[in-house]
Amino acid sequence: MKNCLLLLVLILLLPPAAALSAQAQDLPSVFDSRELRVTEPVFGGEVRILEAGRGKPVSVLLVHGLGDLAGGTWEKLIPELVGDYHVIAVDLPGFGRSEKRNALYSPARYAAFLKWVVDRYAPGPLVVIGHSLGGAIALHFAASHPENLQRLILADVAGILHRAVYTKELLAPMLPELPGPVDLKSLLGGVLGRLPTPPLDLDFLLGNEILRSRILGEDPAKIAALALVQEDFSPLLERVKAPTAILWGADDTVTPLRTGILLEAVLPRARLQVIPQAGHVPMFDQPQLFNRAVQDAIAGREIKPPSVPTVTGTRVGVCRGESGNTFSGAYDSIEITDCSDVRLTNITTGSLVIDRSRVVIEKGEIHGADVALKVTDSTITATGLRVEGETAILASGSSLDLAGVTLTGTSAAVQIVQPSTMYFSVSRSKSPHGNGFLHGVRRLGAGELF
Repeated sequence: MKNCLLLLVLILLLPPAAALSAQAQDLPSVFDSRELRVTEPVFGGEVRILEAGRGKPVSVLLVHGLGDLAGGTWEKLIPELVGDYHVIAVDLPGFGRSEKRNALYSPARYAAFLKWVVDRYAPGPLVVIGHSLGGAIALHFAASHPENLQRLILADVAGILHRAVYTKELLAPMLPELPGPVDLKSLLGGVLGRLPTPPLDLDFLLGNEILRSRILGEDPAKIAALALVQEDFSPLLERVKAPTAILWGADDTVTPLRTGILLEAVLPRARLQVIPQAGHVPMFDQPQLFNRAVQDAIAGREIKPPSVPTVTGTRVGVCRGESGNTFSGAYDSIEITDCSDVRLTNITTGSLVIDRSRVVIEKGEIHGADVALKVTDSTITATGLRVEGETAILASGSSLDLAGVTLTGTSAAVQIVQPSTMYFSVSRSKSPHGNGFLHGVRRLGAGELF
């Protein structure tokens, strides 16, 4: 547990590549702009706010991610917006030139801070743009304060997947490739290495001023990163009603594209656009493409993604002893046996049987009369999937990583034949045994069901 959290905090604390050696910077001078330093009531400290294009009817609020580049993240975007919009770029409390305090820098409190900014400086029609941590904060704000919000634009959002998923699939394989040198002790200050055994409850740590000082060194970045990975966005996402554009760097190795696919599937009115040859900071890597995508999103001209078929087809999909196969579209049934690296995208099928295989599913629907998804001795990663049947999933000796997945079973959402592990991120189950959100790790024994 301790090592997993250490790795997760490491990746979330790494600043964008363009900002590795950057400190807070002056934003470019733009027409009719002003820099404000005001005391805000949520964290009780002084914050820096850049305001430009005053008098324009629509306001655009820019929310940055981790790191002291802060509002400078938007230096290439602001000049493109200021001619048409009232632009507000904040240095979040604890970052950039805003005051750094020993405070609980949680997504909920940051959303309350944004509400204060909006009420004071942008009372009219509003567009919110958030990147990385700022994207998670923007989601929290959109769910909690939907009034006047016309559009939501999210870029490479961090922290939506359950932290165990980051550790299991993302952090371990990419750790040797991290930009460096990386000194764990200097970066984290021995944060989690000094936790007692068993590890201290993170919610208790975050809420305790003395422990934040002793263990997190009063460092806003460490506090904000831990608070982010502790957040469960499951009950929030379905409350986001604003049309949402999701922009993602195709080569992002910090926050996986899978999160963008999840958000597109779960948010009621969302569209995902992938920006080629861009990493975690597409506004720096591909500024022209990013700026154009933002302007199109504000105007409602998002690119429409491929749609999932609404009915099952007559085809039968089969993979036996092969590798790298792909399936998409409508099927009557799909059977995968002794296969590796199989990918299913935008599929609809009456049943899916997976045996001794490794499969990735991105968006789709499985409608089975009896068992919709049967998994035996396999590893499954599914994102944005809906599964419905008498038993939605029948699992035996398998590992299933389910993100943004809805399971509906008239008898059971999940039934376990042999012990299996299920990783849930912002998912949901509906069955006679319960109806609720799923976010966490479940290690289930034979005969268990829910």
